[in-house]
Amino acid sequence: MRTKLVVILSLLVVLVAAVSAFAQDRETVTNPTVQTSTVHRFADASQVDGAYARLSRYENGVTMAITTNDLTPGEAYTVWWVVFNAPENCSNGVCNEDDIFAVSEGGIPRDADGNILWDVWEARRWSTEAGIPRDEAGNRVMNMDGIAAANISVQHASGTYTADGQLTVSASLAEGDVPGIVFGPGLLDAQTAEIHLVVRTHGPAVDDVFADQVSTFGGGCDPMDAYPCDDIQFAMFAPVTN
Repeated sequence: MRTKLVVILSLLVVLVAAVSAFAQDRETVTNPTVQTSTVHRFADASQVDGAYARLSRYENGVTMAITTNDLTPGEAYTVWWVVFNAPENCSNGVCNEDDIFAVSEGGIPRDADGNILWDVWEARRWSTEAGIPRDEAGNRVMNMDGIAAANISVQHASGTYTADGQLTVSASLAEGDVPGIVFGPGLLDAQTAEIHLVVRTHGPAVDDVFADQVSTFGGGCDPMDAYPCDDIQFAMFAPVTN
């Protein structure tokens, strides 16, 4: 527990410094565009009761806050920025998993409006007929063409440990900054990007790898995209200008 506390305090210091630097470097806009979103489960797209997220868009960056629950007590979690810098190029006009990951011939099931049919999708997500194939190591296969078309970035926003199944974190991201980047150029335009927040579990917190569990995409998992790591919840923010 002492290791967890030291790591969390260290991350808080870094977060405060980043937010302070972002605020000092911010342009003259004092009234950001504020968006709110419900939080949903990847399992079936159902809404998490009592959970919400907020995104504030400034001239040169964004800040976010997310409060959620229905997580597993004792597990380590990260939250990720998923930035679609060119959302107009997302498949079927909807930015989602199949823009980032390769899909099998059957693809991800969608309705006539392009929305994912979550009940059908989840029923086969981990089966041999899964829409997203995995490589020999167990990692999801990336859709490099889709990532390039929508100019997608994935980078670390925050990480923590939950003792009671609840999580509240905040973070900031300036245009062009790439701390904790997994891939992509970072946030290019704070107004026109579609931004998703993804809550990811890293399984039960383990002292020896806890720092990695709350700061890296595959911390505590081998391979990095296999059990116990999994994307659990998400919130979505549409661009405010085209």
